Amino acid sequence: MKKLFILLILSIGLFACEDVIELDLNNAAPKLVIDAALELHEDGFTDATVLLTRSSAFYQEDIVFVNNAAVIVTDPSGTDHIFTLTNPGLYKNVTLNIQNGETYVLTVIDGDDIYTATQAFVSTVPYTRVEQSEITGFGDFTEITGYFNDPAGEDNYYLFEYIDEYNIEVDISDDEFSDGNESLTAFFMEDLPVGTAITLTIKGIDRRGFTFYDTLIQQTADGGGSPFDTQPATVRGNIINTTNPENFPYGYFRVSERFEIEYTVVDNP
Repeated sequence: MKKLFILLILSIGLFACEDVIELDLNNAAPKLVIDAALELHEDGFTDATVLLTRSSAFYQEDIVFVNNAAVIVTDPSGTDHIFTLTNPGLYKNVTLNIQNGETYVLTVIDGDDIYTATQAFVSTVPYTRVEQSEITGFGDFTEITGYFNDPAGEDNYYLFEYIDEYNIEVDISDDEFSDGNESLTAFFMEDLPVGTAITLTIKGIDRRGFTFYDTLIQQTADGGGSPFDTQPATVRGNIINTTNPENFPYGYFRVSERFEIEYTVVDNP
């Protein structure tokens, strides 16, 4: 849609240079965007972060961070863990220790609005190995593939992340056709120099989270950007506005087990 507007504007400039035309895009009021994650690392450390921004108008490229909200996560014992602003829009907590099988409640207070979400912990499995291959033809790509063993007899959903010094890529999958078998995720990267250090992560998500990220990834794939940028259309997550339900937020509250594996790009694998 954004490309369509750009083409439209260029056409106006070429064929109607004498007229000034203003487009009224009827931008919607900004909404709160909440990217909240509690992640249990392999060493037992809990990484608890909440990023708060506001959706922006069509022509606005600057990210609007929310720096004056109150962010709280309540654990199963009823203890409230207060999050502290550490960077623009980014709130963190160091007292939480999430546990398998438990459920957590997020509360975000932004002005007169109170947003809440309840999410159970979702476990996952570690990577077993990483493989590299080179693809030539229609462009040259390096394929980085991470393998893992899917647990048998249960529905599993996965959120994957590829990270190197210059790139962050996100993908998802389920085990509909791979239940109980070795599974994989693959990332295709251009211009990946030998010696590049890569981190692959695998995180557990539930079915609702899978649907949310699936929709979001499809949208950002069409329009560019990261799945954690301000969302280009209405993608409803698991967070609600308890004081004004019609003013719902964008974003998701995720409580996940997380594993990661390191890999260094080699020459002629």
